[in-house]
Amino acid sequence: MATLLIVDDEPQVRKLLETLLHHEGYQTVSASSGEEALQVVAQQPPDLILLDIMMPGMDGYEVASQLKSDDVTAGIPIIMLSALSDPGARVSGLESGAEEFLSKPIERIELSLRVRNLLRLTAHGERADNLRQALQPDVDRRDLETALRQAVERNEFIVHYQPKVELATDQLCALEALLRWDRPGHGAVSPAVFVPVLESLGLIVAVGRWVIEAVCQQIAAWQRSAIGAVEVSVNVSGHQLIEGDLIADIARILAQTGVEPHWLEVELTEGSLMENTQHTIASLQPLHAMGVKISIDDFGTGYSSLAYLRRFPIDTLKIDIAFIREVTSNPQDAAITRTIIELAHSLNLRVVAEGVETQAQLAFLKDAGCDQIQGYLFSRPLPVATLERLLLERSETP
Repeated sequence: MATLLIVDDEPQVRKLLETLLHHEGYQTVSASSGEEALQVVAQQPPDLILLDIMMPGMDGYEVASQLKSDDVTAGIPIIMLSALSDPGARVSGLESGAEEFLSKPIERIELSLRVRNLLRLTAHGERADNLRQALQPDVDRRDLETALRQAVERNEFIVHYQPKVELATDQLCALEALLRWDRPGHGAVSPAVFVPVLESLGLIVAVGRWVIEAVCQQIAAWQRSAIGAVEVSVNVSGHQLIEGDLIADIARILAQTGVEPHWLEVELTEGSLMENTQHTIASLQPLHAMGVKISIDDFGTGYSSLAYLRRFPIDTLKIDIAFIREVTSNPQDAAITRTIIELAHSLNLRVVAEGVETQAQLAFLKDAGCDQIQGYLFSRPLPVATLERLLLERSETP
């Protein structure tokens, strides 16, 4: 198991990164300053370092420079962390020897991808001074980009649905639509791998529009059948808000399919919500007024507050799996989860817990007053044919 060193002077940032990385299966050690980081590395060199740039005393640039100038530690990959949007911060970080750079607020998927890729390259014997070159678009990346362009042209994507359960009744109450891709000749590719590439290629707006169309067509089909209409949430990229015409797309699709707006919910990550705040609010308000529900996904992993979220027209908060995973064994995660539920209810928001896998987690969430859950305890994401058997059982239950 890889050990990662987290270096940041802000306790809440260290806690967030520890939670996210533990969820991914990594061990972590932490340091609150550059000086402490060098001591930790001297005692037990980690497999990778997440290094904040702006810290009192010795900053991240100096720490990286010292580590990269020592033959013993030069091979340890470094990911620089910064709240600065200035491209110069990235350039300076890379010039100091870091292999990668992440901007705060940190997205879970992006963090996971960067860490996995750096560790994979290190495990395969890449020299530290060649890591940065290896991380540039290479043959594999170009192959993936070509395959994704073809996937869009050939309609290779499908949608699976994960059920949500209402805790007050223990009944299936809604679904989350999840994009899936079986790459010809390779098999299933994780969305954590292909979605960021779709975003970088500028294809996520078109693919996101296709998902909304597919979901609304499916809701309409269920509405015409014995199953009946079901509420479905769809993940929306920040790119769709900024670069696309999300409101017009959804209005058109709802009109074409005859689906009433309240059956559709759009999910945005906390991080995307906090970017281009005024534009996001302006986009979400008419969507909400239309009757479409709005949910904040992965709540608790970013830097917003519930009070700040009052500015946004939202209906639902989804507590991130990072907190649910240890909610019965970690008092801090338990306290955070209870606080989120209580404060969300004070704002009349529905609360959904993601990643529920054990009966103990379920019992805790019921006691804490959580409204809905989703996770493998009840069901994994399902293809339509399998899901419809569950939905028919629900519709036949008195």
